[in-house]
Amino acid sequence: MSANKNGMTRRQFLIFAGSSSAALVLASCGAGGTGGGAASGPVTLEFLSWGGDEVAYEKLIASYQEANPDVTVNLTPTPGGEFYAKLNTMIAGDTTPNVSSFQGWEWQPFFDKGVLADLSDMVAGDSYFNNVYDDSINSITVSTLRDGKRVLIPMQWGTMLMFYSKPVFDAAGVAYPTNDWTMEDFVSIAEQLTSGEGAGKTFGTWANGSWFRDIHYIRSTGKQEFDSLEDPKTATFNQKEIIDMIQLVAQDLVHGMGAAPSAADTEGGAVAIEAGNVGMKYEGAWYMPRMNSPELREAGTQVEFDVVMMPQGADGSRPHRGWSEGMAIPVTDHVDAAWSFASYLASEEGNKVYATETGRIPNTAALVSDFWVPVVKERFGVDNAQNFVEAFKRSEVDVVGGISRSQFWAEAVKPVGYDPILANDATAAEVMPAVDEAVQSILDEFWG
Repeated sequence: MSANKNGMTRRQFLIFAGSSSAALVLASCGAGGTGGGAASGPVTLEFLSWGGDEVAYEKLIASYQEANPDVTVNLTPTPGGEFYAKLNTMIAGDTTPNVSSFQGWEWQPFFDKGVLADLSDMVAGDSYFNNVYDDSINSITVSTLRDGKRVLIPMQWGTMLMFYSKPVFDAAGVAYPTNDWTMEDFVSIAEQLTSGEGAGKTFGTWANGSWFRDIHYIRSTGKQEFDSLEDPKTATFNQKEIIDMIQLVAQDLVHGMGAAPSAADTEGGAVAIEAGNVGMKYEGAWYMPRMNSPELREAGTQVEFDVVMMPQGADGSRPHRGWSEGMAIPVTDHVDAAWSFASYLASEEGNKVYATETGRIPNTAALVSDFWVPVVKERFGVDNAQNFVEAFKRSEVDVVGGISRSQFWAEAVKPVGYDPILANDATAAEVMPAVDEAVQSILDEFWG
């Protein structure tokens, strides 16, 4: 099967071309067409958003509609695990949303297929976005730009750090981690925090259970899973450093040391860092409201916590995962109206509301330092929020291109590698050569 960066395999085309509108988009717009213009009269916009952020979006929609009475925005929040399946169903059913949430590694195949609008001219006409698209941070550029065209509208900086539960550390008499800690320190602390048995056990850390959440650990070795993080052509999972790291964080911490809960332990939420019986968890700013918030403090169920940069590994540059996350505008009859609404959400006013409600990191350096850091200290009790900024400055993307990260995961890395590793049925050394072969097969089919 043949395909290239701006095309599809026959299988991908058949999936995508399940609707007449998809075929028309491909025929008339090409990749990244700008679509229709402003509609005359009242406009209704369909907005497909992440589930969990709807409180913030409902407030923003109400404000926008008050200022723009001719516009009605219908919000469809969808859980993350169901989101892209929902989006593909809407596209196939001729009900493509006018605005859609997107992660910085997932929109590229949609753009290559002509589904998403090129927003370059609109971005150039709005001076605020000169600060949003900070090309001095490569993760922003790679997450928002493709073939020289701006596509993603950032709502947040995305990066992840180690959350630590102060009560668990205090009970064990272990000092809180600091930014100079190492991978060896992390493992030692996880073991020291682990105590008890059965239902009363406290675990030192929480294993991620997925390749994309173990990418930070992998990159800390100085190795990466592809020849290039942008439109890769060669899989390189089968390296000793990567194998050893995945063995540690995906299997040994759980099944060997017992320092992290298994999937069965965490069912129902009885074992969780926010439940007070896990010491450390690798997470993003969006997790803050689950740990400590005014509402949780009022109910007396908060867990005092803070964050620290991820432990230092062999790579002296200390890369952290990083990406932009926000919205893209599908090619419909209301691209201009959709831009007006979406650019309001990403504006300083809109971003402040969004960050306050969700804890997520805003989309400009000025908002982060002047607004967000003080807000999350007051709202969520975080003293070390500046660590998110330092991590993002060092960040690199997971992998982006015509093949989405989720396709690599669903079709190769998960079934061939992580499923047997997490089930303790095979070691990383036993499965990673097959993972490399499976990922390479996907790459070869795509590139032809």
